[in-house]
Amino acid sequence: MSETVQYQTWPLSFSQRNIWDLERAVEGTSINNISTTLRIQGRVDFALLQKTLNLLIEKDPCLRSRIIIKEGEPVWYTSPYVRENFPIYDFSGAGEKGLKVWEDTLTREPIPVLRSPLYRFVLFRTGEHSGGVFIKIHHIISDGWSQALVCNRIAHTYLELLYGDTAVPEESPGYELHIQEEQEYIGSRDYE
Repeated sequence: MSETVQYQTWPLSFSQRNIWDLERAVEGTSINNISTTLRIQGRVDFALLQKTLNLLIEKDPCLRSRIIIKEGEPVWYTSPYVRENFPIYDFSGAGEKGLKVWEDTLTREPIPVLRSPLYRFVLFRTGEHSGGVFIKIHHIISDGWSQALVCNRIAHTYLELLYGDTAVPEESPGYELHIQEEQEYIGSRDYE
């Protein structure tokens, strides 16, 4: 089924196409999930964590990537920023084992690839002075390195907000830059 979108669409890159093909081959699995748990010890301000994640999504167009089928082919576009309210779960009485079971369960849940966010952020409390963020991003927009960068941006922005600084993360480059560079390479003599 093809769809029309009012935004600029881009073809998938070579690596995204490989991930797309794998996704189609084993549809309904979590094979392309990249999950991380970012723990916070000390004062946990969930309102600031909500604000931090929303700032990150606003400033990172890759996180706002959406995939649709256009003329029979998967393409992606950057959706406009919309403020989100992320769920918060309390594991104060569940202990480390309860948290681990929950993390494993969330990690195994597939991320819908078409027409939806390619990430999931869930906040959690583990005690009066501890908690964190469970982060799951689809491999079609992330890898281990970019996952580490997302975690670092969350930690940095959260700490700035916590200590009263005006946190405004830098705008991340959009994925279309990679697509344009790849298209230039495909058209180059080196590629031939």
